Amino acid sequence: VAVSGAISASLNVSASGFIGTFLHISGGVVHHHKTSTATMTASADDYYIGMDSSAAALELRLPDAAVLTDGHTYIIKDEGGAAHTNNITILASGSQTIDGENSLVLESPYASLSLYCNGTDRYYVY
Repeated sequence: VAVSGAISASLNVSASGFIGTFLHISGGVVHHHKTSTATMTASADDYYIGMDSSAAALELRLPDAAVLTDGHTYIIKDEGGAAHTNNITILASGSQTIDGENSLVLESPYASLSLYCNGTDRYYVY
């Protein structure tokens, strides 16, 4: 059986591909990748977010943490390699924070940042 999209269960999942207590997924998991050359707002479907800093400074706005699930993760990367001159600013929603700050700035060429949220009101760097 092929599944395209999310899998959820309220009790148990049964599959012939279990290894111990883990579900074995042949071929691995593919995460969504998006690249942007302009200011953008991340969506709940995003995972890898490439910001192309080669032409201008950029902003990435994070969605309200309450619309995401606890542990939702974003990996943000300067794919343009010019963040030292064209900074990439990552902004939390409203009064929400990223490790206590409303924003973080990528300012090194090819810098990256990994974030997860609590599904309520904040994000954390890991």
